[in-house]
Amino acid sequence: MSLQLIDAIQNTHKADEEFMALLKLLPTADGEQMATRFTKGVEPEIVVTKETVPHICQYIMPGQFARNHLVFQGKFCIDFYGKTGYEAKLLFQRSFELLHDRRIVQPKFHSFLCVLAYDGDFATGISGVKGYKGIFDIDYIRMN
Repeated sequence: MSLQLIDAIQNTHKADEEFMALLKLLPTADGEQMATRFTKGVEPEIVVTKETVPHICQYIMPGQFARNHLVFQGKFCIDFYGKTGYEAKLLFQRSFELLHDRRIVQPKFHSFLCVLAYDGDFATGISGVKGYKGIFDIDYIRMN
């Protein structure tokens, strides 16, 4: 189930020309180009340096089934990396506009409203790289 959620989040971002421009990618980017800017998981697939940002990592956080066992109450996190705190916050802001208080609907994935639960700066420990984090609550329909 979490793979469908991560794919839906990435597809939502990829379909937005403004977000892709912030990542310095075209919406027609192929898998290899996407991997240079998107990571599906906590740990980046690339070495994050000031030369390889902007970059985002998107991953699932612990959730639970609702009283209705067809609905999963989940959380996901997106870490935004940029050369400056402002660049990281711009990425977060556009992502917020795409996700907050909206439904995420993709083939084989349907959610209820996605809501921002937390956002804030985080230390990267990497010289010349700043980070910003967004955590979202999302309830979605379990697909079998």
